[in-house]
Amino acid sequence: MYKLARIEASGFHGREPDEFRWDIDSGKIDSWSIRATVNPAQNWSAQYSFAHLTSPEALHPEEDLQRMTASIMYNRPMARGNWASTLLWGRNRTLDTGLASNGYLAESTIRFAERNYIWGRIESADRTDELLLRHRADSAGFQEKIIGRVQAYTIGFERDLHLVPHLATGVGGQLSVYSTPDALKAQYGNHPAGGVIFIRFRPYSK
Repeated sequence: MYKLARIEASGFHGREPDEFRWDIDSGKIDSWSIRATVNPAQNWSAQYSFAHLTSPEALHPEEDLQRMTASIMYNRPMARGNWASTLLWGRNRTLDTGLASNGYLAESTIRFAERNYIWGRIESADRTDELLLRHRADSAGFQEKIIGRVQAYTIGFERDLHLVPHLATGVGGQLSVYSTPDALKAQYGNHPAGGVIFIRFRPYSK
C-alpha cells in the first residue's frame, strides 16, 4: 500500500465448488490473482483485477481461464443517509479457444431517512450456445460461441426495523425483468421476470 494506491495478490485452488454446498472443497493452490485499487478522493474508489484460473469447471477440466474486472465506485453523503453507485466491467477468456465473454453492471443505492433503501441495477452479459444444451452433455466437436447478450433490470426497496438491540432487521423486496436474444426466446420467453420478498438480519454497533 502506498498513499492512495494498494496492490493485493493471492493464490488459491481454481476449481469451482461442486453441488454439495455443506462441505469444504479442497485442492492444491494452482491459480492466482492480483488487484490494484486507487482511492483518489474520500468518496471515490477504482480497481482493476486479473486472475488466472486453472480448470475452474468440472465439465471442462482441460480449460483454463483468464478473468478481468474493473470498477469505479462513488459514495455521496446525504442528510440521514447516503447515495452509493458502482460501474463495473468483467471478462472471462478461455485460453484454449480464445473465446471472450463480457459483462457490465451499473448499480445505485440510496439510503434515506436513516432506515430506508431503494436501489436500481442494470446488467448486461454475453451468453453462449452452451445454454441451448440445457442438461445435455456437449456433443463431439461442439464449439462454444456467443449467441447474444441478456439484460436484466432490477428495482428494489428495503426498510430497517430495529426490533432487537444490536440487530437490524430489514424487510424488503425487488423485481427484475429481462430481455433475451432471439436464440434463447424459445426457452426463456421474450421478457422473463422474477421477484423476491426477503427478511435480512444484520448486526450493528449502536
